[in-house]
Amino acid sequence: MKRFQNQFYFRIGAILAIALLSGCNTTYEMEVDAITNPAVNDAESYVIVPRDPETDINDLRYKETVAYIKTALSGKGMYEALSAQDADMVVEVDYGMEPPRREFKVVEEPVFATIQQPDRIQTVSQRDPKTGRVITYTVRVPGARSRELIGYQERLVSVIVNEKYMELTAKENLLEQSGDIPAQEIWSVRVKNYDENDDLREYLPIMAASVADYVGEDTGTNHSVRLKEKDEVVQFIKRGINKKPEADAFPSEG
Repeated sequence: MKRFQNQFYFRIGAILAIALLSGCNTTYEMEVDAITNPAVNDAESYVIVPRDPETDINDLRYKETVAYIKTALSGKGMYEALSAQDADMVVEVDYGMEPPRREFKVVEEPVFATIQQPDRIQTVSQRDPKTGRVITYTVRVPGARSRELIGYQERLVSVIVNEKYMELTAKENLLEQSGDIPAQEIWSVRVKNYDENDDLREYLPIMAASVADYVGEDTGTNHSVRLKEKDEVVQFIKRGINKKPEADAFPSEG
């Protein structure tokens, strides 16, 4: 029983420690899939366009996302071209959140039992106030009852999962050319997150930070990435939108 108690206290301590840390530095789990074209390795300047031509490029959420992406690309030595004609590549941007879906997962739950300690016999002495004689007798004292951990059981629970995503695809710049020749793809990075959080805006800089590490790389398959809010790359992405070069991304209205 003591072993189970020690195991229980250890798990409770770990949970509390994680809770305290997560309150200060949330951990985000990302899934990254990146490919690159080794035949093209000298493209540095870019122009950003939305993948969906109906996207409102004046939308503040879009501008905020583009600012994060520009900062991420700057970390790879890339820069925004002064004009579309001068750009080495066109970077198509797509981001959003899929409709929520229900999934099932297995969780561990503690199992407790009520433990009844054995009764004990106690000797009691009491003086008779009339005769002054001391009377000694025994009484049965019920054993204490307590709830103690006896193990863990698995339970299947239903959760709502929200899939957030961001995808960047760089293609050779054919914006000023006519014809039906498709643009050659240079590199592509797709980032996904699956959890119960439905706040897309919170995840945009995190996904952009994931992109920053994999632009021009080839993961071969989906790669798992864990980032914390206070990681240097995440802070770099967030600081980027406040720098002077990004100030035009948020013009004053009116």
